[in-house]
Amino acid sequence: MAYAGDAARRYMSRLVSLVDKNITVRLKNGKTYKGRLVGFEPNTLNVVLEGVVDEEGNSWPLVIVKGDVVGELLIEKEAIFDAKEFAEFIVKHGGIPHHQVRVYEDINVVEVARSVRVTKDGVEGAGPLAFRLNSLFREYLRRKGVKVD
Repeated sequence: MAYAGDAARRYMSRLVSLVDKNITVRLKNGKTYKGRLVGFEPNTLNVVLEGVVDEEGNSWPLVIVKGDVVGELLIEKEAIFDAKEFAEFIVKHGGIPHHQVRVYEDINVVEVARSVRVTKDGVEGAGPLAFRLNSLFREYLRRKGVKVD
């Protein structure tokens, strides 16, 4: 049964790809936890979440959920633009000096040379640096699989 082995590998690979992603864990009793998946145990599907909020709005720094009570793991849609990732991209591929790049992770913004900002909506600013960053932003989106005109 080569197919079963392949399916098991794909299943495990997909679970591993969810680590460090935001998910919702819905328990069999209906209770939900939303947080960042930081680990899981493959045999039992016990999961470890950080930065957790339950359906009542209670916050927990860490929640460990036993696999036998898990009803569903729901994966949240990932944002396309990640400020930290984009900052690394422009330093590596755009020749932008690291010391000129500032990341505001809490609002998902990159500021370059204190004059140009880049958000999920694009480049804010004018001049040669803004033009260069716009080209880099478009290339970043292309590499993420977004169709850009």
